[in-house]
Amino acid sequence: MNRELKIGINVKHFLELLYLLVQKDLKVRYKSSVLGYLWALANPFAFALVYYVAFKIIMRVQMPNYSVFLLTGMFPWVWFTNSLIQASASFKNNVSLVKKVNLVRAVLPLGSVIHEMVHFCFALPVLCCFIFFTGGILHLSWLWQLPLMVMLQLSMAYPLALILAVANVYVHDVEYIVGIGLSLLFFLTPIVYPVSMIPDTYRHIFEWNPLVALVGSWRSIFLEGNIDFKLINQCITMALIMSFLSIVIYRGGACKLGELL
Repeated sequence: MNRELKIGINVKHFLELLYLLVQKDLKVRYKSSVLGYLWALANPFAFALVYYVAFKIIMRVQMPNYSVFLLTGMFPWVWFTNSLIQASASFKNNVSLVKKVNLVRAVLPLGSVIHEMVHFCFALPVLCCFIFFTGGILHLSWLWQLPLMVMLQLSMAYPLALILAVANVYVHDVEYIVGIGLSLLFFLTPIVYPVSMIPDTYRHIFEWNPLVALVGSWRSIFLEGNIDFKLINQCITMALIMSFLSIVIYRGGACKLGELL
């Protein structure tokens, strides 16, 4: 069997397994559920409602159309954070699959990220309708900008998810640390407040947070219909760095995953 054919077969098996993993997670998650995937929208909408009341009504943040501002940051955030939380335990929760010699184990955290991406894609039409009915503009450029941003966020989330999944096999506390760390990171990311509210003295600290550029990129598209290439370049740079680190870490630790679980 020539090399090209073997690569083609391996890619086919990888994609088939990825599809089955995502399909299984979706079926298990919404089994016997009346509302089905609509529950995926409940979390970001509930968070947005709470913070809308806190910041717009109680603290009276002076910003027009604050509800749209909140949701355009909340939906990408929920996808990113849920992906990391689910993926960090993906090896530990699939011990029988990890111990299969012929399995590309990196597909397991990818399945978690894709699973949450599907929820996000389900939510996009709802978010677009919400923007329209609150007086926003639906931009024709979204037809190529939104798929581009989905792929960009996937390229940022998956390498980090893979790193956390490997680390959690060696140190089982990682999956708990991830949840706490993301809760703290939420308030260091301008989701419920605009970047302009950050004092100039501390703004350089926020620039180290890659999610600032990611959320800013989404908002630039949703609110203005434009791509902020400065923010996009920051996201691409972070994705490349994390991809390199994930390859190094995965190659160094993948051979011992089955032994440690």
